[in-house]
Amino acid sequence: MKNTFKALLIIGFGFFFTSCSKVDSGSQIQLTESMLQGKTWLLDYTITKTSTATITKTYVGQSTYFINFLKDKSTKDSDGIAGIYNIEKVGNQLQIHVNAITNGSNPVEYIYNIESVGAKELIVFHTTNNQTIKRYFSVR
Repeated sequence: MKNTFKALLIIGFGFFFTSCSKVDSGSQIQLTESMLQGKTWLLDYTITKTSTATITKTYVGQSTYFINFLKDKSTKDSDGIAGIYNIEKVGNQLQIHVNAITNGSNPVEYIYNIESVGAKELIVFHTTNNQTIKRYFSVR
């Protein structure tokens, strides 16, 4: 009887913890938006990986690239690119999708995959031409 009770207890906890770990996409998107919005994200460093090399560039202590994600879904960066952004989930990957206009009135669209986002840290990446570029941002 004791072993049956223990087995049922273990199974019950297993169901409880696995059911509680499910988070729907809408909640993930809302949480990500709340973590990003209303802050100036400063680029601290980048890591570029190719099949043959890894290059790290640091920008800590320098005037550097920054981007703002505002609560009205608009965005503006230090390069003068301004537009709108949307947080999306494609497959299991959260993404920041930006449609904007450059200072020269040229349309630009880019997508960053979100590796992690916190109250003061943001790591995004994208892959082009067989190289992956990770950007590490912080809020000070």
